[in-house]
Amino acid sequence: MVRKVQKGRSTTDERSIKVTRTNLDVFIPCLIIREMSLKRILITGATGKQGGALLSALLNSPPSPPFHLVALTRNKNSVSAQALAKKPNVSILQGDLNDCDAIFKSSPEPFHGVFSVQVPLRPRVEEQQGKALADAAVVHGVRHFVYTSADRGGAAQSDREPTAIKHFASKFNIETHLKAVCKESGDKMKWTIIRPVAFMENLTPDFLGRAFATMWKLNEPNSKLQLVSSTDIGILAADIFKNPEVYTGCSLSLATDEMTFQEANEIFKQVVGIDMPTTYPLVGRLIKFLLYEQLGAMFNWFREVGFGADPKEFRDKYPQMQDFERWLRQSSGFKTG
Repeated sequence: MVRKVQKGRSTTDERSIKVTRTNLDVFIPCLIIREMSLKRILITGATGKQGGALLSALLNSPPSPPFHLVALTRNKNSVSAQALAKKPNVSILQGDLNDCDAIFKSSPEPFHGVFSVQVPLRPRVEEQQGKALADAAVVHGVRHFVYTSADRGGAAQSDREPTAIKHFASKFNIETHLKAVCKESGDKMKWTIIRPVAFMENLTPDFLGRAFATMWKLNEPNSKLQLVSSTDIGILAADIFKNPEVYTGCSLSLATDEMTFQEANEIFKQVVGIDMPTTYPLVGRLIKFLLYEQLGAMFNWFREVGFGADPKEFRDKYPQMQDFERWLRQSSGFKTG
């Protein structure tokens, strides 16, 4: 028996088909967008200055769809980690860079990208962690690995010169290893290296900041020092992850200002109203002597060789980046007038 259908009306089956097709028209694009939005970026040092700066930059100016940011921390219950967990598109992953393979295995989903930064207090440990993270990233299918290193005199010199400064040399060795493992992977994992210069955040009102300023002052009067804020490292790293095709296989020496101590002190007086805080010259010399491998050799290198980035290049490309005066007013720990 054939069921008659009145003109202008649909059978139940016909209506069901129409509804299903309509749902699919909406559902399939939503699935695609959802999959795209699940690109996960593992951020080491997320509760520190550089990793935290990247996280903030990606939250303040996210791509479309946004990344899911995974903040690596040694203690997921810490106050700083819990504060990050409250932010949109951020989750916390507890892990230790001394066991990088376990970090990836403990993640419920794979990572698209990794932001790698290590604490340089012990160069040997820094090197071990940096290399191990690159190895684990390749094994676990990471597509883009962004490593924060240090400039060693400009692009060409940084490519070939580890320097005698141990925590510079460790970064050179990590860079070399990263490039090698990416090549061995058949370039399945891409790399980008950021090479910042001296951090503006080294200049603080406390003793450590005064000591840094004093050692800078002890260098020759005409010796210029290149500077960058950690905030601007985050801005550049965010742009790298958002535009990988532009930065794949690039090493970028990053500075946003360059000046002698006297020039910096004049700017400081204009903004803060006093001379830049320092300590006794004898104290500065003593610190350089006692911590020669960490600080003495580095300040001598500042004077004899120096960084080789182009501050104007980055300020022109990224107007939001900070020169020294802007950093003092917007981001430093000093009270400005």
